[in-house]
Amino acid sequence: MASAAARERYARKNEAEDLRRAFTALDSKADGQLDPEELHAVFSSLGHKPKRGEVDDLIWEVDEDCDGCISWAEFQRLYHRCRQDSAGTEPRGLFNVVEFVMHDRAGAGAISLEEALRIMYLRYGRAELDAKLEEVFGTSDLNSGKTLTLTEFLACLHQNQVKQLLNRTTSHKYKPATAAGGGGGSGGGGGGGGSGGSGGGSGGGRG
Repeated sequence: MASAAARERYARKNEAEDLRRAFTALDSKADGQLDPEELHAVFSSLGHKPKRGEVDDLIWEVDEDCDGCISWAEFQRLYHRCRQDSAGTEPRGLFNVVEFVMHDRAGAGAISLEEALRIMYLRYGRAELDAKLEEVFGTSDLNSGKTLTLTEFLACLHQNQVKQLLNRTTSHKYKPATAAGGGGGSGGGGGGGGSGGSGGGSGGGRG
């Protein structure tokens, strides 16, 4: 049976080549940068209808030099930042599009559960793999034949990111409540002190 390290190496094999291929696929003008016009063209070819301002937002979120385009260097940095972001706080709009293009190798406009397996493994690790596949695809059965279009894929990943952020916010929100509960315990201890005082009073009466 392959070790965890071996599986990790296998999952990441050719990742750099896949990333370059995705950039080339998105860079239809072959000018070494991605602009809104090119993203609109890709979305149209994949049957995805972006909301008003969505494409501009995807560029703006990761456009470090504010030139209205994404260079190859910016493209690589956004990908690796998001890959290493376990808290889920990095903007992932363009990252999710890139992952879809990377794994839709046939250019079919949809990815299968088997193709998404590698995405989920790299993002969540083996321990959460089946649960995350079920969240996105509704199943973790590789024989299910389930596929997702770009629109469906982006919607599922967005929902999961929102859920992750809400869970973090909720856990932080309830930390003071835990502390308050501890205070209640102190109060209970105070009550115990009162009982001890009563006991002392009784002892004094006996004396």
